[in-house]
Amino acid sequence: MLSEGYDLLRSLDEIGFPVPIDHGDMKRPGKSPGYRVYLEDNGFPKTIEEVDAESMGRLWYHREGKHNGFPVVKIQDALLMVPTDDPQRKRFDELKKTQKIQRIVLLRGILDNRKFPLSEHDKQTWHRLRKKAFDWLDIFDGTDQKYLALLYMLQRFVESMATPQDFFRRLCELLVERLEQGRLEDVALAEKLLIGTPNKNRPEKPAKAEVPLIFDVVEPASPIPIGHPGMRSYVICRLRASEVRDPDGICALQGVANPLLKRRFPEPTLGALGETKLFSKNKDTPCEFRYLKNKADWEDAAKSFPIGQQLANEIAAGLGALISPALKGKTWRMVANGKWEGSGGNKRERKDLLLVYCEGQPVISDEAADIFGSDELEKRDQFENDAKALCRALDGIIKHRPQSRLHILLIGKADKEKKQVFMHLTPTPQQLLDAAERWNRVVRDNLPGVTLPLPIDKKGQTVVEGHPLPPHPDRVVRLLSSEWVRGGADELKLEGPALRQVLDMMLRSSGKWEEAARNLLHLSIQRIGPLLVGVAAAFHTEEKEKIQKFKPPAREAALRAVALLGILLDALGREKGVYMEDTAFLLGRLMSMADTLHREYCVHVRKGGIPPQLIGNALMPAASDNPEDAIDRLRERMNIYQAWAMKISGEEYRLAKWALGQMGEICHTIKRPLPTRTDQTFRAELFLGYMARPPKDNK
Repeated sequence: MLSEGYDLLRSLDEIGFPVPIDHGDMKRPGKSPGYRVYLEDNGFPKTIEEVDAESMGRLWYHREGKHNGFPVVKIQDALLMVPTDDPQRKRFDELKKTQKIQRIVLLRGILDNRKFPLSEHDKQTWHRLRKKAFDWLDIFDGTDQKYLALLYMLQRFVESMATPQDFFRRLCELLVERLEQGRLEDVALAEKLLIGTPNKNRPEKPAKAEVPLIFDVVEPASPIPIGHPGMRSYVICRLRASEVRDPDGICALQGVANPLLKRRFPEPTLGALGETKLFSKNKDTPCEFRYLKNKADWEDAAKSFPIGQQLANEIAAGLGALISPALKGKTWRMVANGKWEGSGGNKRERKDLLLVYCEGQPVISDEAADIFGSDELEKRDQFENDAKALCRALDGIIKHRPQSRLHILLIGKADKEKKQVFMHLTPTPQQLLDAAERWNRVVRDNLPGVTLPLPIDKKGQTVVEGHPLPPHPDRVVRLLSSEWVRGGADELKLEGPALRQVLDMMLRSSGKWEEAARNLLHLSIQRIGPLLVGVAAAFHTEEKEKIQKFKPPAREAALRAVALLGILLDALGREKGVYMEDTAFLLGRLMSMADTLHREYCVHVRKGGIPPQLIGNALMPAASDNPEDAIDRLRERMNIYQAWAMKISGEEYRLAKWALGQMGEICHTIKRPLPTRTDQTFRAELFLGYMARPPKDNK
């Protein structure tokens, strides 16, 4: 990820894009509630207040590697000893969450009568934090008046004579006191810190707390508190100034002498992906360390790839600047990656981070990233609207900087910890402009008339007639991450195609897009074909019970699948004006008309007794594999319905007469001989013919 981050940084520097000064060891806590602990002159807790999850997530802390976070510290284990099988835990379980007074009384009893266990590990952690604070005193000596809160806190933390046990004992007492006085409200958070959540599978383990604390002081002479963003910027400046040293090697990216990074690479937080390593080595892969001289260097990634310390921090800062919350949808968004987490009915969609920027103009438009993805719960596709604004912006770039390149990066989880760049495409602005316009045009111009009614959630509103709309690229991934079975009535979540395949096909990536289109078509027919046939068959019956089996999400998926088939057929050179006159499409229309005639016979002759499956629908599997066999079987089974339709007369039989006439015209138009083998393109056109709805005035 280093080279991609370096390219981004140079592009940002070129136009003076504001990259905030950052430091590789500066992090933000997770969004979980915790406490702000104010220290007295003697280093003991003076007072305590609650910090909600959002506010905690906006704070900062400095962390070297995976340890010694400061001034935010996460307390991992409960501070009081209450074993898993302790009767007091049962008493907590018997109380309702709303019985706060009773729960506080229980906490007081535990505090007064239980041991205060502090493990040797926790003691060592505490001593390391105090040593770190001691080291910081040298860095922040002579602190500006505005930032004195930090200096005061460091002094009190270091000079305190309190042992870890004394400190946390006082913290527990203070917490319960303020709960009793009504100055703290979140009893559940206090329980979590004091008695924790036991591990039922490992009862011998300490109960988990995982509650963050931030240390602070109350000083009127220091207007900026510890957690303030201004304090964060100040700390970064002082830390970077303290790290300035003479060059000691050649930076592999810049090729000049620089003070080299001596420890692990920065780990910027990239949206929902969390902390992301810019460069790392797997100690279980010996070939990655082949050219290192000493075995001791094997786990030191910085020695594998020498890079300037300041440059490493700037690359991390550049990535962070591009994915700031204000630029969501413009330069980045999360997109579906075709995989799932969890099992059974609890499967959750996994997502990757997509970055989009242009050389010389990182922010292309407000919709630059949104054109590639959509939120999972969005009911209708808005690609066409997103694409219009983007195309206007791209047109301007083409006129003023025709040689510039776009960068489209996809970053995701390779495993639980490691993230990597899965894709890095560099199309020209013209290529993306052509792709967006083609995506819209094909759905509009390369499909027959296909509609499905979409029920409205609100009462009193009429049903909307749904049409195929251009899907966002990650909608295609999401669509093909489901397989529809049992006639399209049930949906199974499976691993879908990579977004890279969709974008290769969309952007016409040289040497890749034709194969990508064929692969996507194969997957579409395999997974979505049963849904297309099933939903069309249900509407052919016009029976409410069968139609209602296909809920709005299934109908929306069917419409997206139709749009995708139009896109894929165009990519494979099959235009609407050609394939609608060809065998596959006409055969699908013939099966649709057979359904209509069969249904009309059942309505008028069998007094509405519609069978579970109409003739055309029953023959669709045969038609998709062996058209000649399907036609022969249709001819045998349609004799009785054809004879009936030829005899009847009257306005009430108008639809039956029309369907019979359509079947005759189609049979005369279909080219002979019929194929005995088919491919996926044939099946796609067959399904479109089966779903196509003729204009109402033709009936």
